[in-house]
Amino acid sequence: MNQVIRPTTEGARTSAWRLWIDRCGGFTLLTGDRLTVGGARLEGTTDVQVRSDWRRCEGTLVRRNGDYFWTAEEAQNISAQVSGGRESTGTLLRSGSVFPITGSATLRLSQPSPLSRSAVLSLDPPHRFDQHVDHVLLVDQTVLIGPNPGDHISCTSVDTAAVLVFRDGQWRAKLKPAAAAGGPGQKTPSPMVDLVPGQRISLGDLDMMLEEA
Repeated sequence: MNQVIRPTTEGARTSAWRLWIDRCGGFTLLTGDRLTVGGARLEGTTDVQVRSDWRRCEGTLVRRNGDYFWTAEEAQNISAQVSGGRESTGTLLRSGSVFPITGSATLRLSQPSPLSRSAVLSLDPPHRFDQHVDHVLLVDQTVLIGPNPGDHISCTSVDTAAVLVFRDGQWRAKLKPAAAAGGPGQKTPSPMVDLVPGQRISLGDLDMMLEEA
């Protein structure tokens, strides 16, 4: 991070955030149900920008009832002309699907947890997302963080597991019950902690900071 991030307690003015977690990486968090995908440009306006030979806008991803549908930009334009402006239903992308985008980059969608409709966008090396983030998360209320395969944010260097919750424009976080202190077989409830943009917090071994994108 090359800029000074000032803490703020004002209400959210965006649907896009960046989350930085020590020893885990950087992650873009998108809370909208619709986003555009394209190549990175200096004045680019797409929600997900990939450093690649892709065009400025390759298409649109829409979340409907927990499923994700992809519509290429050309198909979107043709559908609008033929159907009088009605939106194309798009192609269903299941967990593990590769986006059908022509070019050098390979973009994948995964839904690692059956308990959450949130999804993770990942790129095959050597391609990277813009803004120096490692993954892009499409958030539907909850994000799981930890060392397990079912977590949206993989932090294999720590034993701590946590959950992020986005509700009413606010981010909160807590340790998962199994990670809270307690005796054998006990799951001590963990308090929720507010994530204030620009302010570092610690949850067990997880040190993180949220910022508005």
